[in-house]
Amino acid sequence: MHIKLNLHNETAPLEMVVLGIAEDNYPYGINPKARHYFEENAYPKQSDIEKELQQFEHVLIKNGVVVLRPKNIKKLTQIFTRDIGFVIGDTFFVSTLIPERSTEIEGISYITDLIEKIVISSAYEGVQIEGGDVLLVDDKVFVGLSKRTNQAGYEFLKKQLEGKKEVCQIEVFVSDDYKTNVLHLDCTFQTIGKNFALVYEKGIKNLDYFYQKLNLPQENIFKVSDIQSFRMFPNVFSISEQSVVIEKEFIELRYWLEEKGFNVIEIEYQQISKLSGLLRCSTLPLSRK
Repeated sequence: MHIKLNLHNETAPLEMVVLGIAEDNYPYGINPKARHYFEENAYPKQSDIEKELQQFEHVLIKNGVVVLRPKNIKKLTQIFTRDIGFVIGDTFFVSTLIPERSTEIEGISYITDLIEKIVISSAYEGVQIEGGDVLLVDDKVFVGLSKRTNQAGYEFLKKQLEGKKEVCQIEVFVSDDYKTNVLHLDCTFQTIGKNFALVYEKGIKNLDYFYQKLNLPQENIFKVSDIQSFRMFPNVFSISEQSVVIEKEFIELRYWLEEKGFNVIEIEYQQISKLSGLLRCSTLPLSRK
């Protein structure tokens, strides 16, 4: 048996996805936001995170999606499956994670064992790349240059996709301030539907180049404010071109999406947002139609 991969964008009807788990919600102070909540004794409870993930799983299954989950690894947080690998076309790319997360790939080894085409990024010298910095927009791949993805990671992916996809480098705003740091590209940018996007402009340094490559009318772009960025507005998740899952308190975004004709599915996901990730971060899509 093999798992057939097929992924070219963020919005086609979802068929199969790996959703994170929270069986061992080990203190996750490896980014400014999560560290802040830990130091303020406001770190989310494991039971609350599990409840939020269960809600998300229920929504996915209800919409006909095959949901796979990592196998638990003791004393390791495995909520954000997006970062440990990413699919482009029919190929699975294993990310080069920071040392604290390097063993997360073992949690989905039972899945990767069933995949034929795998590229291991750590086999290439100097490469650092995480799935949260890789967004697919049909014939283009946007790669965030961040604290988690470096220039060598961008060059590696560009070479891998030569002749197949145009790879666009987007530099995000990195800071030690938990209020302003952009951990990954998907914390500041996300496409939805066929010709719409959510963008936090202050999170992107080469904004003119970004908009040139995105090539969307401004009326089709939801401009994310500072406070909305902190609440993770861009990190929604599309089940299809029509249906988008968002955090239930994203009221302004819900109004905008509904006005544009989207079917909006709301779930509770506030606690997970304290770890500097949200809906896209906790999913690793394997196949879309």
